Amino acid sequence: MPIVVEDGTGKADAEAYVSVANCTAYCAARGLAFTGSTAHQEQAIVRATQWIDARYRGRWQGYRRHGRDQALDWPRLEVIDDNAREAIDGDELPVEIVDATCEAAVRELAVPNSLSPDLRRGGAVKRYKAGSVEVEYSAGASPETVYRKIDDILAPLMARTVSGLTSKAVRA
Repeated sequence: MPIVVEDGTGKADAEAYVSVANCTAYCAARGLAFTGSTAHQEQAIVRATQWIDARYRGRWQGYRRHGRDQALDWPRLEVIDDNAREAIDGDELPVEIVDATCEAAVRELAVPNSLSPDLRRGGAVKRYKAGSVEVEYSAGASPETVYRKIDDILAPLMARTVSGLTSKAVRA
């Protein structure tokens, strides 16, 4: 059964921010591998969508268009594109959300659940040695992988943080 893709209306049953066809086109244009069965591609997109919402929830500008009645974090109201300095319509699914979901889906298709792996003992490795190779993380190093490409794509949609306080752009 095909996945339900958000179209900007704030669907109560949406599972994904992008269709398999659109994600495949995005990947083809960038030389990224997004091949396999349609079922596996759909599963990767659904996991990527869940990860995008979970990872960035609380950092988005604005608020959900239909509150808890919509399944996903987008569409949202009172969001300003930080790059263009213009409001994003409340019925728009920003291209940044779609692109970031495609980038995340590529990773999920290649290695399922790689975006949110379980971390043993919090992932705080002090020393790991295998033969002549040794890895030691400094104190305070994050155990989580940083997905810079996805972070960079989504940056214009994030609330700004100033001195630990989150500020939201409001259109006058």
